[in-house]
This record gives sequence, C-alpha cells and structure tokens, in this order.
Amino acid sequence: MEDRLRTRAPAHAPQPFWQRLRAITLYPLRGPALYSLVALTLCTLLELLPGIGWILNLITWVAIYRYAFEILRETANGRMRSPEHTLGSSDGTVLRLLGLMILMGIFVVAMTVFLGPVAGLLALAVVVFLQPGCVISLALDGSLRTAANPATSIALATRIGWPYLAAFLLLFVIQASALTAGRWLHAWMPPVVGELALNLFAIWGLFSAFHLLGYLVYQYHGVLGFDPEGAAEPLSRHDPDRALLDEAEHFIREGHRQAALETLRGAIRSRAVGLPVHALYQRLLVRDGASGELREHGRQYISRLLMEKQERVAMSVLREILEHDPDFTPAEPEQAELLAARAAMGGQFALQMDLLRAMLRAWPRAAQAPQWALQAAMLLGERYNRDAEALQLLDDALARCDDDAQRHRLASARDALRPRTPREPVCDPP
Repeated sequence: MEDRLRTRAPAHAPQPFWQRLRAITLYPLRGPALYSLVALTLCTLLELLPGIGWILNLITWVAIYRYAFEILRETANGRMRSPEHTLGSSDGTVLRLLGLMILMGIFVVAMTVFLGPVAGLLALAVVVFLQPGCVISLALDGSLRTAANPATSIALATRIGWPYLAAFLLLFVIQASALTAGRWLHAWMPPVVGELALNLFAIWGLFSAFHLLGYLVYQYHGVLGFDPEGAAEPLSRHDPDRALLDEAEHFIREGHRQAALETLRGAIRSRAVGLPVHALYQRLLVRDGASGELREHGRQYISRLLMEKQERVAMSVLREILEHDPDFTPAEPEQAELLAARAAMGGQFALQMDLLRAMLRAWPRAAQAPQWALQAAMLLGERYNRDAEALQLLDDALARCDDDAQRHRLASARDALRPRTPREPVCDPP
C-alpha cells in the first residue's frame, strides 16, 4: 500500500464544470477524440452489409463505449486531452455496463408489474438519477456489484451535493440536444447520409457526457476520496522540495516509514515547505495513527490549504482526521465555521455534525456556540433520529447561554425535539 502514498497535490482547485460548458461540448471535436468520432461513425456503415452487418455494428458500438469509458478515466485523472487509444480499457467494462442496464430494466419492469404504472415511473426516475453514479463507479472500480448497489450512487451524489443534480441536468441537455440534432438531419438528408449524421451526433453526445462525468470526479476528487494521477504536473527538478520528497519516497519504498517521517518532520519544523510535503507527511501520520502529532500537523496543513483556497482538499483532510480523532478542530473557530458551512453546502451532513460537536467541545464559551449547538442538534434529531443526544446538546447550550434571543431559539428547538407523553384515555363510569 505504500505506493499509494501520493506526493503530488494540485497546484490549484479545478475549474468548476459549469464554467467549462463550451470545452465539454467541443471535447469530441478536438485531438484524438475527433479522429475516433469520424472513424467510428464511418464504421457504423458496416451495418448495411448483408448477413454479418448486425454483428459488425455491435462490435462498432462496443468500441464506441470502450473509448467513452477511456475518456471518463482519463478526465477523472486530470488529463484533459482525449486518449490516443483504448488499449487501457477492456470489453468487460462494456459488458458489465450492459449487465447493469439489464438489471435496471428488470427493476423498473418489476415495479411496474407488481406495484402499478405510477411506481414504475418513480422507479424509472430513480434509476435515471442514479445512473451517472453507476457509470462512474463502473469506470473507476470495474465492479458490477458495486456499481449496481444504489448506496454507491447515493453516497457519490451526497458527497458532491447539488452539483450532482446540475451535472445530471446537463447530461440530459447534452443527450437530448444530440438526439434532436441527429433526428432533424436524418429527416432532411438522403438515407445513408442521414444515418451517418444520426450516428455522428449520438457518438458526439456520448463522448461529451462521459467527459463531463470524468470531470465531475476530477473536480470533486477530494470529497470522493479519489486520487487523480494527473492532477498536477510533476514538480520541477529545481523545486526546493524535490530532494526532500525523493529522500522520503526512497525510505517508503524500502519500508522505513519512521525514517521518512523523521525526514519530513525535520523539514516541516525548520522551514516553509510546499503542499506536496504536507500531503505526504499527513498520510504517513494517518497510517501510523500518531494522534497528537496528527492533530498538530492537521491544523497547520488545513490552515495552509485554506490560505491557498483549496477548501475541498481541506475538507477531505478534516474528515480523515476526525475519523481518528473526534475532538479535532482547525486552529481557529473561523476556519472551523467556514468548513462546516462548506460541508453543509456540499451535502456532507455527517461531516458538518461531527465538526460542530468537536467545535462545541473545543470552544464551549464562544459567542457562536449556541448557534453551533442548534445546528448540530437539528442535524442529530431530524436527519439521524438521535433525539436524546440532540436534547443534551441543547440543554448544555442553554446552561451556558446568556443571550435572550439565542435562548429562545434553543428552547424552541428543545420543545420540538422533546418526546410527548400521551394522555391516559378517560373511561366513562359504568
């Protein structure tokens, strides 16, 4: 597992996908993707051959999907240039995608047959919404079982938050636009040319959609726990940290993690180092479970990440440390509040709740502590049905709060969460 300790960190956060709409739609028209688009579109003419045409057409579409999966993988790893070939992908991925589509179809049909057309439509809507997550999982993991598990797509959508819905709607627009344009040209052109135009737009839409899915993974790789191979250019040989990282990597390869830790620790405490050094040191600390040192360095690392405007990476680091140390907080309450707000915006409610509770333990007398308690209590009660813990938080906050407005809000929340004792029924005398 040592080789999975990455030493590179992105120099800057990826540009949001909604600011790259033009690049996403034009992706199939540039570089190797354009050559593949033209060649594969022409190959669809093989369908016209008598006897074996349908077999050749099936092989062509397998190749189309193979290239689309390779586009997704390359983009997810931070390489925006379209792949030169599809040797890195396998037909097994496409076959597993077919199996996944069959399973989804069976589910929708079963819901329609046993529960009626309304349930069938709802099942279809759920399947369509979860499908991007299934395709991403299948491309990156290769496991049909994992991709077919709804929890995988739900976890992915929850971690990404509202941008998942925005990407889902954009995927619909891309596919619908490609289909509409293809059908319009198909209706106005001669038969063979019209068929080519229809297939061209269908493949264009597929390549753009898979590029968008890959970019979604790349943009949110921090919260997804994915480590892009091409997220940053290799460090310059003149970089002052290059020799330090080479030495630490040598110790790791030789199985001497403690020597690597000592090397990095000495550099971090004696001079300013880059984010890649902090990233490697953090991973080594997490692996060794050094709680005290992990807490000290985690605060330094998160502060540096926030200064560099890398909030998503900071949230990923925060989640990792909280799993080992539930009382961990960033160095300053303002930093903690910022990350809690970002977690809420991204739909990472478990992270938000854990951080808020840690903040209350670290700064119980802070001016914003009643508001933290209120937010944490509402999450505990409404999302996780842990009313007893929520009431305890509110009672503790009320005991320390002197502000009347805050006390009123806390008391109202406590009343809403407090269980009601049902009245005894009144029996009429005989």
